[in-house]
Amino acid sequence: MKIIFIIKSFAAKAGVERVTSDKINYLAEQGHQITLITYEQGNHSLSFPLHQNIQHIDLNTRFFALKRYALFQRIIKIKQLQRTFSRELQKVVQTVQPDIICTTTYSLSLASIILNIKTYAKKIIESHVSFESTLKENDFKDRLLLKGIARLYDWYTLRRVKNFDTLIALTKGDAKRWSQYIKEIHVIPNPVTHYPVTIKEHNAPHHRIICAGRLNQQKGFDLLIESFALIANQCPEWHIDIYGSGDEEEKLRKLISEKNLDKHIFIHPASDHIFDEFQNSDFFVFSSRYEGWGLVLVEAMACGIPPVSFRCNYGPEEIITDNTDGLLVKNGDIKDLADKILWMIHHPKERLSMGLAARASAKKFQKDAIMERWLQAMSSLIS
Repeated sequence: MKIIFIIKSFAAKAGVERVTSDKINYLAEQGHQITLITYEQGNHSLSFPLHQNIQHIDLNTRFFALKRYALFQRIIKIKQLQRTFSRELQKVVQTVQPDIICTTTYSLSLASIILNIKTYAKKIIESHVSFESTLKENDFKDRLLLKGIARLYDWYTLRRVKNFDTLIALTKGDAKRWSQYIKEIHVIPNPVTHYPVTIKEHNAPHHRIICAGRLNQQKGFDLLIESFALIANQCPEWHIDIYGSGDEEEKLRKLISEKNLDKHIFIHPASDHIFDEFQNSDFFVFSSRYEGWGLVLVEAMACGIPPVSFRCNYGPEEIITDNTDGLLVKNGDIKDLADKILWMIHHPKERLSMGLAARASAKKFQKDAIMERWLQAMSSLIS
């Protein structure tokens, strides 16, 4: 098959970029002709290595740069960039003659252009985040006029989704939300990036809890800090290591100090060796307010450490079997989170058993199994 993938950029070392690289590298290794199109890459280097047979093309339409213009000038510039995007994308499609064009809900604002490209290719749209997080109206909860305008924008963009041939959702919960806009939906979770062949034994406790993710409001590290403050005096030898970077780092460090947790909670830069860090930890805490899936959750489980996770929309409840391979917590409830963390600390035998079960559960998300489902979905479209 000849497949075009369209994403904004391939510059950040984040989940979408990592999963995209895993998928397209796998497809290229299987002999499929893959073209990766970005449109806001600029001069940034690629965040993850790509197979030598993958062609990368950037359309150089930097929509993000429009914020510096006044409103009227911005409207003109948007139209100019949209025309450039359409023209350059049509050129690539004309040259490649793809069987499949795949984009993500991050590019919903350009859905009409992608759908109107002249081609016989089938078109797929992927939902990498929860349905709710795609709604612009949620960005203006306390500003009624702007919320009303955003609601109209959402209505205009979401009704385009029905014109795609299929939507790929990561979870059943997210698929249910999208089903009001498109009938053809496949549920295919993200593949785990790495499943260690062997893992370290976790017989001796490290007295270490690990977390990883972007330091932003979504990931809920503030909730984790508030939660651990309730129990820190009951487990003085334990500490939490958080790996990640983001715009809330200063705020989180301040909260740690305010809660007198400077000797208990530490923030580190994102690690290229996070799988080693997982294996040198006792369990993982997932404190997100919402998710598209929970890739880092599966990665931790693959390393044989059990998770404690909020029941956020969407992902954890479709990954974790409560009290078997991890613990689920009422979403946003810091007291319940504190109680579950304390339970995990005080039950080392059960913790080890859950870790082994977690590793077994993560196995079903290995790349070969997940990509087989992608290939089946694509093949059924073009046949």
